[in-house]
This record gives sequence, C-alpha cells and structure tokens, in this order.
Amino acid sequence: MELTQLVYNIEQAIHDLGVDPQTAKGEELGQWFLMRNETSIFIDAWNAEQKSPWNYFIFDTDKSTFQLTIPFCYAPTLKREAFLEELLTVNLNLLYGKFTYNSKDNVVALVYRVPGDAFRHTELGNIVDALLYYAEMAYHVLKDEFQLKRIETEGQ
Repeated sequence: MELTQLVYNIEQAIHDLGVDPQTAKGEELGQWFLMRNETSIFIDAWNAEQKSPWNYFIFDTDKSTFQLTIPFCYAPTLKREAFLEELLTVNLNLLYGKFTYNSKDNVVALVYRVPGDAFRHTELGNIVDALLYYAEMAYHVLKDEFQLKRIETEGQ
C-alpha cells in the first residue's frame, strides 16, 4: 500500500474514534499520539527502506507498515526473567497484539503490527480496546507479584 493511502486510512480511523487526527498528529508523517484513560497510545505508519530477514516475504508487494503501541509499565528489577517469561506465555492467548519489552528504556508495551495492506480502519477501535484491556489486566494481575510501576504520562 502506498504510505499516503495508509496515512489517509489511519486518519479516517482516528476520526471514527472521535479524535481529531490533526490534533493527534506527531512531528513526522505517519505518527499520531492518543490518550485514553490516562494511557498513551502511539500509532505509526512507515515504508520499510530495505528487506530484512523478518519482512522478506512481504517486502516486494507491500513496504508499508501499521503499528499501534501502548507502553504500560516498567519491567521489574527483581524477578525480571520470570516476569518476561510470564508475558511470553500470555502472548499465546492474545488477540490483536503481543507483549514486547524495550530493554533500553525498561518499558513493557503491547503492540499491534501489520503490513499496511492488512490495516482495516474499521478495526482500530477493537484493536485499541483489546490492547487497553490487556494492559490493565496484565498490570493488575501481575503488579503485586512483580512490584510493577505504571508508565507516567506527562501532564498526569
């Protein structure tokens, strides 16, 4: 899919959520930032510059990517390996997303990522709702055992 078409589809989907896409736009083309219930939602769209071993099978037909990311907690310093193993186990049960870990920032997030052609603007609400639900559920189920701390968004 052409990036301009994907951006248009995403902006239509953001509008359908009741948010002005112009207000939600990030600094660069293909970036948006939303808030729901004090939780940050990052939406990104881009074209891959080159093939990688992870996207070789689609690269020649669709270089565009849609990604939605919800960072929700910091990984624990104690029992980190057990915590990350738990998230990998839970990943098997998730619809619309997966847990991921950014070791540089020590942040755990939920991510939904598809080729641009696979993005359906009518599904954005379901994707956001599912990932927000998983973030809340994981935090509340695991917070005491692993002493989790939420991600604080500026202005909270």
